[in-house]
Amino acid sequence: MKSKNNSNKPAFTIVELLVVIVVIGILAAITIISYTGISKKATEVSLQSDLSGASRQIEMYKTDNGYYPSTIDGNKCLVDAVGVVDNRYCLKFSGNNQLVSYDITSTGFRLVFKNGTNFYAKTESTNAVALTAPVLASPTASSITSSGATIGATIQSDGGAAITVTGTCWGTTNNPTTNCSALPVGLLTSIGSVAAGTSPYAIVISRDGNSVYATNMTSNTVSMYNRNTTTGALTALATPTIGTGASPRGITISPDGSSVYVTNFSQSTISMYSRNTTTGALTALATPIIYADSSPLGLTVSTDGKNVYAANASGTTISMYSRNSTTGALTSLATPTVATGSSPYDIAISPDGLSAYVVNASPNNTISMFNRDSGTGALTALATPTISTGASPYSVFVSPNGLSVYTANTSGATISMYSRDAGTGALTALATPTIATGLTPGNIKISNDGLSAYATSFGSSNIYMYSRNTSTGALTALATPTIASGAGSRNIAVSFDGASAYATNGSGNSLSMYNRNGGSGATIGMPFSSARVSIPSGTTINYRGYAINVVGTGYSPEATFTTL
Repeated sequence: MKSKNNSNKPAFTIVELLVVIVVIGILAAITIISYTGISKKATEVSLQSDLSGASRQIEMYKTDNGYYPSTIDGNKCLVDAVGVVDNRYCLKFSGNNQLVSYDITSTGFRLVFKNGTNFYAKTESTNAVALTAPVLASPTASSITSSGATIGATIQSDGGAAITVTGTCWGTTNNPTTNCSALPVGLLTSIGSVAAGTSPYAIVISRDGNSVYATNMTSNTVSMYNRNTTTGALTALATPTIGTGASPRGITISPDGSSVYVTNFSQSTISMYSRNTTTGALTALATPIIYADSSPLGLTVSTDGKNVYAANASGTTISMYSRNSTTGALTSLATPTVATGSSPYDIAISPDGLSAYVVNASPNNTISMFNRDSGTGALTALATPTISTGASPYSVFVSPNGLSVYTANTSGATISMYSRDAGTGALTALATPTIATGLTPGNIKISNDGLSAYATSFGSSNIYMYSRNTSTGALTALATPTIASGAGSRNIAVSFDGASAYATNGSGNSLSMYNRNGGSGATIGMPFSSARVSIPSGTTINYRGYAINVVGTGYSPEATFTTL
């Protein structure tokens, strides 16, 4: 019998083997991509779930204590402003999820968690959202010479997180990452001015960023502007002003943007307006005014929109009102005023709505500190009712996270700095209690991201610029500490998106307009000089802008120019 021989059975050809290998590769790639996608989705769901759980813990803490925790310790437990840890409330994390930051904001709190390159944020009132690196566009080059140029770009989006560094990179190859220079976040750049009425005093920006309003002391009007949210430029409305009472000073807008209020210093009244949230136009209420005590100056609305408070400079009182959230009309509280110190010029309410602070000018030179009843709106002085300031404090401001308070001291040419106990509302001067500013500082404001502070100087017609330590509240002058304003700058306001700032020029009858480095929509720019690296004239330079947040670095598209 012959044995069977399979040696002549056809084998796989090279082509068939290649096909099999390609198919296996495709299947492997699909498997890897599918696994990666599933893994990423699982990570995102885990982060969202942990953020929701953490948010519940923080809200329960607030229910028990009456305020949000100030920090989260190394064991992820919640801590109050004086360092007391509440071990009943500790955050839990799944897998490799980590806490990046916890901040108190003007409306509540903001949490950021991460897992690898995935970052998510959640506030007290929003669902968890993914964060990204900043998005930039529109690279530009100007003032081109044989040895340099000014290059820059526009920040379209901060990616949902505060931008900490911006700048530009240039080189002679594509997409340069060398020759990079950073600009300080918070640096202001002038974009011109716009006419106001006579002797503009105070200024306010709507939370939606679409409208700006300024009181004019001598004209007895409010100037009304539309704001271009891309460029920051202001344009007067078709009907540019609306009348007020005699010598309007302070101005404030309700959190929902539907109401605007103005103090009339010489008339001792408050003018009340409804605001068209589409056009920005103001209309006086049917009953257009309500009386205050003597010579009202500073004015504010509580963050819950329920109450309005006016500082009466000659009355040494605060007038307290309830606000009708539908009509915007004000009604005096049953006890309409509360006593302050001498010449109370300004008042501020903490973002959590639990505290009020009033500056008392000479001879007292103090801040009056009050607890606020969030139900009735009534103010009650703290057991230790005052704390000292510099000479002749004129304005007061509470940081967006509610942990710092600042005053501008007109005779002292300083800014006083305090930490705030979120539980009691008491203030404590920082170890270095003041920082120098220009002559006759009239007003101080903190940007909504908490990274910058700005003070007007009526005497020097400058804006003084500071970086702010978000942990300690301490201010540090920027390397370029000032920028010119118009004559007699009085008040300043920073847009909620952080991209713009505006100052009233009391002697110049104008508003100065600025782009702010670091905010969404802000333009960044950096002088470039090829001479420092010996690049000859006629060289094509590649350049782009960049910005950094907690997620990473975002670059603008690349552009080029040729040196002359």
